[in-house]
Amino acid sequence: MKISRDIKDNLKKYLDELLKNEKEKVTLISAYTLNSDELASLYQYIPRLKGSQLNFVINKDLVAGVVIKIGSKVIDLSLRGQLNRLRDYMYEID
Repeated sequence: MKISRDIKDNLKKYLDELLKNEKEKVTLISAYTLNSDELASLYQYIPRLKGSQLNFVINKDLVAGVVIKIGSKVIDLSLRGQLNRLRDYMYEID
């Protein structure tokens, strides 16, 4: 079964629009409220955040650092995440 070129093009445009809207919605999870200097450092480290719609969430379980969710992608820069990765690494060693 062949799919019409028009259907493919329309589907691609639709998916591109969904992804564009998804990219603009960013959740920033931190252990405490970030000050302007800390936000400026994040913007410098990840420039894509600057033009995005940021949703701030406080999670005291992170201890320190931030977790950034952009669509379905997660960037874990938290102390808790680093400790979990270290634990996983240690258990992998036999």
